[in-house]
Amino acid sequence: MNGSGAPRVREGSKAVKSHSLLRRLIQSDFEKLLEALTTRQHLAPHEPVAATLANAVDSLGVCPEAVRQALQWLQLDGAQKVGRLRRTELMQLARSVHRYWRQRQPRPAEAQSS
Repeated sequence: MNGSGAPRVREGSKAVKSHSLLRRLIQSDFEKLLEALTTRQHLAPHEPVAATLANAVDSLGVCPEAVRQALQWLQLDGAQKVGRLRRTELMQLARSVHRYWRQRQPRPAEAQSS
Protein backbone atom coordinates (compact mmCIF):
# COMPACT_ATOMS: atom_id res chain seq x y z
CA MET A 1 0.00 0.00 0.00
CA ASN A 2 1.13 3.51 -0.63
CA GLY A 3 0.61 6.57 1.57
CA SER A 4 -2.95 7.16 0.31
CA GLY A 5 -4.13 3.76 1.57
CA ALA A 6 -4.70 2.45 -1.96
CA PRO A 7 -2.87 -0.71 -2.99
CA ARG A 8 0.01 -0.35 -5.42
CA VAL A 9 -0.62 -1.40 -8.99
CA ARG A 10 1.92 -3.78 -10.44
CA GLU A 11 2.50 -4.31 -14.14
CA GLY A 12 1.10 -7.85 -13.91
CA SER A 13 -2.07 -6.66 -12.24
CA LYS A 14 -2.85 -4.37 -15.19
CA ALA A 15 -3.38 -7.48 -17.31
CA VAL A 16 -5.61 -8.95 -14.59
CA LYS A 17 -7.65 -5.74 -14.46
CA SER A 18 -7.97 -5.68 -18.25
CA HIS A 19 -9.10 -9.30 -18.22
CA SER A 20 -11.67 -8.71 -15.48
CA LEU A 21 -12.96 -5.60 -17.28
CA LEU A 22 -13.33 -7.58 -20.49
CA ARG A 23 -15.14 -10.36 -18.63
CA ARG A 24 -17.55 -7.81 -17.09
CA LEU A 25 -18.26 -6.27 -20.50
CA ILE A 26 -18.93 -9.68 -22.02
CA GLN A 27 -21.13 -10.67 -19.08
CA SER A 28 -22.93 -7.35 -19.37
CA ASP A 29 -23.77 -8.03 -23.05
CA PHE A 30 -25.12 -11.46 -22.13
CA GLU A 31 -27.20 -10.03 -19.29
CA LYS A 32 -28.64 -7.33 -21.56
CA LEU A 33 -29.59 -9.97 -24.12
CA LEU A 34 -31.16 -12.24 -21.50
CA GLU A 35 -33.03 -9.29 -20.00
CA ALA A 36 -34.37 -8.28 -23.45
CA LEU A 37 -35.54 -11.85 -24.17
CA THR A 38 -37.12 -12.19 -20.72
CA THR A 39 -38.94 -8.88 -21.06
CA ARG A 40 -40.34 -9.85 -24.45
CA GLN A 41 -41.34 -13.24 -23.05
CA HIS A 42 -43.39 -11.57 -20.32
CA LEU A 43 -44.83 -8.72 -22.40
CA ALA A 44 -45.57 -10.70 -25.58
CA PRO A 45 -45.77 -14.40 -24.68
CA HIS A 46 -47.65 -15.27 -27.90
CA GLU A 47 -44.91 -13.77 -30.09
CA PRO A 48 -42.81 -16.28 -32.07
CA VAL A 49 -39.25 -16.83 -30.89
CA ALA A 50 -38.00 -15.56 -34.27
CA ALA A 51 -39.83 -12.23 -33.78
CA THR A 52 -38.45 -11.90 -30.25
CA LEU A 53 -34.93 -12.47 -31.54
CA ALA A 54 -35.52 -10.03 -34.42
CA ASN A 55 -36.39 -7.45 -31.78
CA ALA A 56 -33.08 -8.18 -30.05
CA VAL A 57 -31.28 -7.74 -33.37
CA ASP A 58 -32.90 -4.32 -33.79
CA SER A 59 -32.58 -3.08 -30.21
CA LEU A 60 -29.20 -4.53 -29.18
CA GLY A 61 -27.45 -4.87 -32.52
CA VAL A 62 -27.12 -8.64 -32.24
CA CYS A 63 -25.79 -10.26 -35.40
CA PRO A 64 -28.66 -11.92 -37.32
CA GLU A 65 -26.34 -14.73 -38.40
CA ALA A 66 -25.59 -15.47 -34.72
CA VAL A 67 -29.34 -15.75 -34.10
CA ARG A 68 -29.73 -18.13 -37.04
CA GLN A 69 -26.83 -20.30 -35.89
CA ALA A 70 -28.11 -20.45 -32.31
CA LEU A 71 -31.61 -21.49 -33.41
CA GLN A 72 -30.12 -24.14 -35.67
CA TRP A 73 -27.69 -25.45 -33.04
CA LEU A 74 -30.42 -25.66 -30.37
CA GLN A 75 -32.88 -27.09 -32.90
CA LEU A 76 -35.51 -24.54 -31.90
CA ASP A 77 -38.44 -23.71 -34.12
CA GLY A 78 -38.54 -19.95 -34.72
CA ALA A 79 -42.35 -20.15 -34.98
CA GLN A 80 -42.66 -21.49 -31.41
CA LYS A 81 -44.21 -18.99 -28.99
CA VAL A 82 -41.60 -17.41 -26.74
CA GLY A 83 -43.93 -17.75 -23.75
CA ARG A 84 -43.67 -21.54 -24.04
CA LEU A 85 -39.92 -21.55 -23.36
CA ARG A 86 -38.79 -22.46 -19.85
CA ARG A 87 -36.38 -20.15 -18.08
CA THR A 88 -33.53 -22.60 -18.64
CA GLU A 89 -34.31 -22.76 -22.36
CA LEU A 90 -34.40 -18.98 -22.59
CA MET A 91 -31.03 -18.76 -20.82
CA GLN A 92 -29.56 -21.42 -23.11
CA LEU A 93 -30.84 -19.50 -26.13
CA ALA A 94 -29.36 -16.24 -24.85
CA ARG A 95 -26.00 -17.91 -24.11
CA SER A 96 -25.88 -19.51 -27.54
CA VAL A 97 -26.78 -16.31 -29.38
CA HIS A 98 -24.24 -14.41 -27.29
CA ARG A 99 -21.50 -16.96 -27.95
CA TYR A 100 -22.06 -16.92 -31.73
CA TRP A 101 -22.39 -13.14 -31.69
CA ARG A 102 -19.11 -12.75 -29.81
CA GLN A 103 -17.34 -15.14 -32.22
CA ARG A 104 -18.46 -13.04 -35.17
CA GLN A 105 -17.18 -9.76 -33.69
CA PRO A 106 -13.66 -8.82 -34.83
CA ARG A 107 -11.02 -9.04 -32.13
CA PRO A 108 -9.06 -5.85 -31.36
CA ALA A 109 -5.84 -7.20 -32.95
CA GLU A 110 -7.72 -8.21 -36.12
CA ALA A 111 -9.50 -4.87 -36.36
CA GLN A 112 -6.22 -2.94 -36.09
CA SER A 113 -4.46 -5.05 -38.74
CA SER A 114 -7.32 -4.57 -41.26
